[in-house]
Amino acid sequence: ESLGASQLDERYPRFLTLAINGLKDLSMDLKNSVKEVILPVNSNDTVTLPSDFISYIVIGTDDGGTITSLGMNNNLAPRGDDDCGNMLSAADNENTEGSFFNYNGSSHFSKDGQFNGRDYGAGGGGSSNGVYKVYKDAGYIALSGASASNIVLRYLGAVDKVDGEFQVDEFAVESLKAWIYWKYVQRSRSYSMSEKQMAEMTYYREKKKSEKRFNRFNIVEFVNAYQSGYRSSPRI
Repeated sequence: ESLGASQLDERYPRFLTLAINGLKDLSMDLKNSVKEVILPVNSNDTVTLPSDFISYIVIGTDDGGTITSLGMNNNLAPRGDDDCGNMLSAADNENTEGSFFNYNGSSHFSKDGQFNGRDYGAGGGGSSNGVYKVYKDAGYIALSGASASNIVLRYLGAVDKVDGEFQVDEFAVESLKAWIYWKYVQRSRSYSMSEKQMAEMTYYREKKKSEKRFNRFNIVEFVNAYQSGYRSSPRI
């Protein structure tokens, strides 16, 4: 089916709707909606997550154009509430079981996301900048040992809106085009069943390619896991 300029104008709203739905589908598996924000640290040593937060990529502090990561510590207990229902700080929280890591080591990232290395002697699960644990369902990041008043959060955000400033990552373009075509022909009588099936297969093939490009491991989590229980020592 050939679409001329007039037909495209008439069907633009439909194509736009298909594209938005495609972005939502892709954003659940691909890091095609990466955002970076500076968030204040609350008085109870927590950071409130953005409403569109899906998962994090880097949590750290801004060190002159470089993001210095905090350490991940899954033993940080969730914050409890006082008698008035207010969230307790780390010092006042009664539920503090679990070990705490506070090694003098940090991972460093440039603003474009490049991993620039890790300080020598870093042990697993910690950082001299402090440690964190994300409580996604509760909507906050718990901190311990962090002295900064703000943290930098680079995260995968939900596609909540598409406007004139929204840009699709180049790695997701072909997947999105394949989605639009698949969904366009899916309910059209002008295409055979085999053509519709081929369009669906093309979409999932393109999506798989994009996943390989996007979904690389989180270097912070990798280093923390690898170094857990291990600390470098100088060779003599």
